[in-house]
Amino acid sequence: MSSQNNHSEGLFGTVKVGFGAGLVAGCAIFSSFLSIDQQINIPHGTFYKTIGIPMGVEGLAAVGIGLMMHMVVAALIGISFNLAASYWRTFRIVTIPKGILTGAITGAIVFSLAFLPLHSMVMMPILESELTSTDSLLNILPEEKEALLELIANNDFVLWYSAFLHVIFGSVMGLMSGFLLHDRYRTVERIRSFW
Repeated sequence: MSSQNNHSEGLFGTVKVGFGAGLVAGCAIFSSFLSIDQQINIPHGTFYKTIGIPMGVEGLAAVGIGLMMHMVVAALIGISFNLAASYWRTFRIVTIPKGILTGAITGAIVFSLAFLPLHSMVMMPILESELTSTDSLLNILPEEKEALLELIANNDFVLWYSAFLHVIFGSVMGLMSGFLLHDRYRTVERIRSFW
């Protein structure tokens, strides 16, 4: 009975570590996502509107929805990362450098398997159809529409920059996980002080 309690506490602890590490990493790159707008020379928050507008929200609420979704997904990625690392011995975050490396790999995987298909095949087509539609239910201001069209025109830059930021996100998430899990794996024997 006590081993079952220890297992559930370990699981809950792993979820808490993942949640915290994901949120910290999401907050760490929040301003970097805003810099996409600055580099394309469009108003701040336009990138986050690409999430909110396809969900049927406009203006500042679209930026808020985009930011909220960014943070929720960051926490879910952190939880998934830490759960996977706790179940597979090869991926256990026994050292901080290993956490950073596995986190960076996770960031690249998340970009490739989640962000890229969702951005390219779901969000951008919905956004383009919303911007070109004459019977749109949303009241998108002309300046806002121009900024969104500029963002769509620079989609290649957005994708490359997002790939870089996902790897940075994963590295920060792995770093934070390594810090938070240090005591748990203090006595684990390491191979070449890394694995």
